[in-house]
Amino acid sequence: MYRRRLLPRLCSEADRAGGAADAARHERELATQRWRFALRGAGLPTDLEPAGWDTRRDTVADARTAGALARQDDEQARRLERAVAAHGRAVVALVERHLEPAPTGTASADRLGELADRVREVTKGAVSAGHLDDGITAAEDDAARAARSAAAATAVLDRLAVELALTEAPEPGGLEAAAQRGAHVAVLDTRIAEQERLLAAAAPDLDADELVAAAPDTEPGALTEALDRAEAHERELGAEQDEVREQLGGLRARRRELEEAEGAAELYARAQSELAGVADATERYLVLHLQREILRRELEAYERSHASPLLVRAGVVLERLTGGRFVALRPPAEAGGAGRSLVAVRADGEELAPTRLSEGTADQVHLALRLAGIEQLQADRVAAGLPTVPVVFDDVLMTFDDERGAAAVAVLGELAATAQVLLFTHHEHVVGLARDAGVGFTVAELGPPAPVEIVGDADTARATPLAG
Repeated sequence: MYRRRLLPRLCSEADRAGGAADAARHERELATQRWRFALRGAGLPTDLEPAGWDTRRDTVADARTAGALARQDDEQARRLERAVAAHGRAVVALVERHLEPAPTGTASADRLGELADRVREVTKGAVSAGHLDDGITAAEDDAARAARSAAAATAVLDRLAVELALTEAPEPGGLEAAAQRGAHVAVLDTRIAEQERLLAAAAPDLDADELVAAAPDTEPGALTEALDRAEAHERELGAEQDEVREQLGGLRARRRELEEAEGAAELYARAQSELAGVADATERYLVLHLQREILRRELEAYERSHASPLLVRAGVVLERLTGGRFVALRPPAEAGGAGRSLVAVRADGEELAPTRLSEGTADQVHLALRLAGIEQLQADRVAAGLPTVPVVFDDVLMTFDDERGAAAVAVLGELAATAQVLLFTHHEHVVGLARDAGVGFTVAELGPPAPVEIVGDADTARATPLAG
């Protein structure tokens, strides 16, 4: 009796579902015909799908961008070519003006190294000549001033000697001899001070007075041996210095050979051009990278500050499914990695990533998102004047305990008020949960699976080795 009432109802619902499917297929065919008519009007192949049209549009946009970049690169190359040509003409003019005529077959551009050496020599000579001229002029001025000062000092000394009765008249050579002795004393004082400075630099901890006091007790042979050792060490250092200078000279010669080699200027110009291209590409990459990073951060900030209606509804459903333990779903406050993610917000405000949820809670989060999406889809269909579609769930309550299972059945019952809901399960206690929740439902029991025909012995099948 129960089955007879259930079967007509199922047939009626199947007919309604078939009618809705036919209407959907008819609407799809009309949309396909409008799409192909639009393609013919645009002169495009009629077998072009919308996804293919998006790809073609993106390809055309990429081609336009690449063309613009190529034109910019061509303009930059032409500017560089003009600059190189102007540089070459300037080099040729300088070579012809400042160097001797080259042998037949030698290009002016190849003599750039010779011209650079000539410029360096002239510059160095001009600087040295200027310094020498300045030094000579300064020395002549100093000598003139010194002569005038010496004549004036001699006259003053002669007058003082007469006034002090040191002599009745200036003795020929008397004051001059005294001045020479004073100058000699000054020279000795200067040499002593110089030796003291050298001694202080060579042996800062050695006192000059102690050295003078200990000199009579020092063996001359010991000083001679120390001097010989010092001279030998100086010769070794000199030999090492000569070797280093020889190596430096070889390296400089090798450098001049490389600079004067055929094609060196062309290779240098190409290297500079490649470096300029690399710098330009690097700048474009950095600009694009910064734009992408700024856009990603702005998008994440917008998602955090503008709640999605889908996530808001999913949070409400999750709160009912978990008995108030979890109350919301939202993007994490600090996004990490390249992927998008959600966190489940507990009632105490703590955010838990999906990896920190238990299996049952993760299934309840998944069901909450599915239910929120289904409700939005059904609402969109109703707003468009279309019928709702049936919703099928297959064993979605396997990890739910009795309390959360009852809450899930109640939520599914509310969804059934606007659309047909089919819940498949092999757990009989789910029927009891639905009955306790007071949800109107109909139970349709499926028959057992078809029997499997036994064609062989089980022990033989288990003893058969694996293939391969």
